[in-house]
Amino acid sequence: MRRHAGWLEMVYHSITGMLGAGVLGLPAVFSHLGWAGGIIMLVFSLWVSWYTYLLLVWMHEVPDLDNKAGNGIRRLDRYDQLATYVLGPRKGKAVLLPFQLIVLLGVAITYTVVGGDSLRAFATFINPNLSMGRWSFYIIFGAVQLMLSLLPSFNELSMVSLLGAVMSVAYCIIAIVMSARVHPAKGTVNYAPEAVERTPVERAMGIFNAVTTVLFAYGGHNVALEIQATLPINAQHKSTVPRMEKGVHITFVVTALAYFLVAIVGFYAFGTGVADNVLLTFSHGPTSWVVAMADMFVVVHVAAAYQVYINPVFIMCEASLSRRTRFGTVNPIVQTLLRMSLVVGVTVVGLLIPFFGSLMGLFGAIAITPTTFLLPPLLWLLYKQPTKWGKEWMVNWFLVIITGIMGILGTIGALYGIIKASSTYRIFAA
Repeated sequence: MRRHAGWLEMVYHSITGMLGAGVLGLPAVFSHLGWAGGIIMLVFSLWVSWYTYLLLVWMHEVPDLDNKAGNGIRRLDRYDQLATYVLGPRKGKAVLLPFQLIVLLGVAITYTVVGGDSLRAFATFINPNLSMGRWSFYIIFGAVQLMLSLLPSFNELSMVSLLGAVMSVAYCIIAIVMSARVHPAKGTVNYAPEAVERTPVERAMGIFNAVTTVLFAYGGHNVALEIQATLPINAQHKSTVPRMEKGVHITFVVTALAYFLVAIVGFYAFGTGVADNVLLTFSHGPTSWVVAMADMFVVVHVAAAYQVYINPVFIMCEASLSRRTRFGTVNPIVQTLLRMSLVVGVTVVGLLIPFFGSLMGLFGAIAITPTTFLLPPLLWLLYKQPTKWGKEWMVNWFLVIITGIMGILGTIGALYGIIKASSTYRIFAA
């Protein structure tokens, strides 16, 4: 692996991976949790995500006395390598791999949906009489990903990732400013979830889905070690941890500002009437070109972030194939076909389940919650073995248990939402 990145490159890789389109769904979370519940959930998820990301950073380098050239350090460059190191080869892969693949592919599916929807919104602004169906834009987005997927490795994604980071910050700023301009008249906007007409089951399912929608916003952990792996260890830098920590802190400060402002200002502007994607709530008017520009920023960002997430899947699949060949390498034609097949598969699933809010909740529950919030503290407990009933032991076990419960409840809520929405959806009708 080529290790030539600097901490600044790590920052924009991390921002592209962390500050995703999930931020546009955060105002809708408040429509189920209310002001108090929404803010508490944002604060809790930020703290836990920040802490668990650092746990992964600290476990990237482990002792290896046989590695003289590496100063007695072994680097765990992928999440699955960390799980294998702590749990053993068979158990590590069995515990982590299914969740990680669901995260990486799930985010790609969700980004196909939001990318296609945003592209459609932009095209409708250009031509209000546009007759192309929603599904057409998912296919266009997928075609763009086919071309980007031919980039040979993660190191070649630097400029793509930088562009994605800039775009994500830009559309967050637009969402905040446009929401702040709404100035709702007193009494015209409802902020009380209990005032919305819902059955008790719908209310409970909405709360479950809202909780894991927030958790979906923190999926960057699944590429944290791949990002850290691009930092070199040399005479100037004896460890990657200080540089990675610096980048993580900057990433989370930027992420926190974006998440809190978009969620709070967006909910204040529209209340419980806010859409799953806050940008789609704005009506046409003299400033609609700004919203259209934000839609295109979303398209560019998720196109870049999609590659950050799917690239580890390419690497895993190609490594598995190479182990099965006589020459230990994958034929370039086979490699290209493999990548194209994965992108086509992701696009097809996006066409079949184009429900942004429910997808965020589902993948947040079944995959991002375990890999972001549950597994890092569990691996830390097994690796470091802190004193039983000590502060570190109790904090990490609390996170394992509470986030496990959240994941189960969120899965139920998201599946309920998808089943309900799919009953009226027709794939080529919209």
